[in-house]
Amino acid sequence: MAETANEIQSINTAWQIAIQEILRMVIRDMYHGGGEASFKTHIKRIEEAAVDSIYTDLRLRGTDEWTEVLVKERASNFVTTLLTSFTYDRA
Repeated sequence: MAETANEIQSINTAWQIAIQEILRMVIRDMYHGGGEASFKTHIKRIEEAAVDSIYTDLRLRGTDEWTEVLVKERASNFVTTLLTSFTYDRA
């Protein structure tokens, strides 16, 4: 059982790293030209829209309240953690 849990954890970690790096490159390329203030504004807008979308999508799925609250909280935390890890690269 521990081996299965470790495999699942490694798959989740690899998936998170891969998605983070892809998004980092896409967002950097899309929003780099407007300067740092513009970049930060775009990141904040994306974060807010993603969290709103998470809340709306879960309401429409008809999940039970406990699952909905737990998933909303975790998904929202993932979004915030991911997007706040992006920094404006002056290079």
